[in-house]
Amino acid sequence: MTTAPGTPPGSNDYATSTSVERAFDLLDRIASAGPEGITLGGLAGEVRTAKSTTHRYVATLIELGAVRRDPLGRLHLGLKLIELAGALLDADDLPSVADPILKDLVAATGETVHLGLPSDGDVVYIAKVESPQSIRLVSRLGARVPMYCSAMGKALLASLDEEALQALLKRPRETRTKHTIVGEAELRAELERIRQRGFAIDDEENEAGVRCIGAAIVDARGEPLGAISISAPAARMTLARARQTAPGVVRAGNEIARRLGHGPAAVSNPIEVR
Repeated sequence: MTTAPGTPPGSNDYATSTSVERAFDLLDRIASAGPEGITLGGLAGEVRTAKSTTHRYVATLIELGAVRRDPLGRLHLGLKLIELAGALLDADDLPSVADPILKDLVAATGETVHLGLPSDGDVVYIAKVESPQSIRLVSRLGARVPMYCSAMGKALLASLDEEALQALLKRPRETRTKHTIVGEAELRAELERIRQRGFAIDDEENEAGVRCIGAAIVDARGEPLGAISISAPAARMTLARARQTAPGVVRAGNEIARRLGHGPAAVSNPIEVR
């Protein structure tokens, strides 16, 4: 057994199970394998746990429905996880409240819109509405993108207090494209610009050829609840168009917050984009 950081001395209230941690590590690795899945041998080769132990964990996860094995013997995430995720989203007001606003924003811009939540230095996609255009971006619910190089992530970082921000900035940052901002001073300057204008632009910083505009969804105290973004091919979403579109993204984020019970009364045409 290990003890979570911040646990009072002598207390077992926050003790964690290494068995559960290992099971979730296996689930993460299976998820990372993508649609093609991964063999049991390949999975066992990725972890330090003994092969017999890995086989036992996988057998249990299959029995519980968290993992499934296809006819070729490759492992994939199981339907039980969809049930659990559905229960979570059903219990969370954010996706259901945001859904009509996401759809309105897609109708106004013609581009793909995402809703995300912060998670351990990343943003996790929890909802999206696809662009109706034939050339559009490919993304999946549950995917994670780093905060420091994504529009939603930078918008969220800009809304954090100094203590929380400093904790995240201590983490290493990799250069994902030639546009990625990795230096702390440069990133802090970028976050200050985001605070002043109210929105963030991912200028091909996470993925070459993709440009995004993001805004944080904050509560009445200014603390982040999540974030919203528009994503499009950079050739179609020029910087000029991104700046033109940004106020509509900000208004959409504010409207989501208002419908959740935060912020002032609604304004007319909250997400109109011209």
